[in-house]
Amino acid sequence: MIARIQTELPSSAEKVWRALLRLDTFLYITRGALGYRGADQWPEVFEEGTEIETRLLFLHVIPGWKHTIRVVEVDHESLQLASEEDGGFIRRWNHRIWLEPRDGTRCQYTDEIDIEAGWLTPAVWAYAHLFYRYRQRRWRRLARTL
Repeated sequence: MIARIQTELPSSAEKVWRALLRLDTFLYITRGALGYRGADQWPEVFEEGTEIETRLLFLHVIPGWKHTIRVVEVDHESLQLASEEDGGFIRRWNHRIWLEPRDGTRCQYTDEIDIEAGWLTPAVWAYAHLFYRYRQRRWRRLARTL
């Protein structure tokens, strides 16, 4: 099941792209909703081939399952990043992000997540919509400062 969530960011695609690849940005946009054990050991910049194993912490305190993130594509030309993720009862959480320049001061930001979680897929899909809307709200706040 595919979830696609889009927003317009008040910053250039180039500035957002540079921020998108950074660990501190990832931690900022997910802060409040998700924490990650061992994030202090992750690379500062996400690159193709990066693989991370972590334990999710919902709301930063409720232990979740072990989760694996594999960065499978970082395309600087088309401004796309893709990861393949799984963990717990989630068999597939393939996430693609892409940016589309609007002008020198705005860009379209899209999250697309391909989800497979057995009979829980519809519930996980609904969670993905909430989670990524939250992330994109944080992105809009961050983009104003880039």
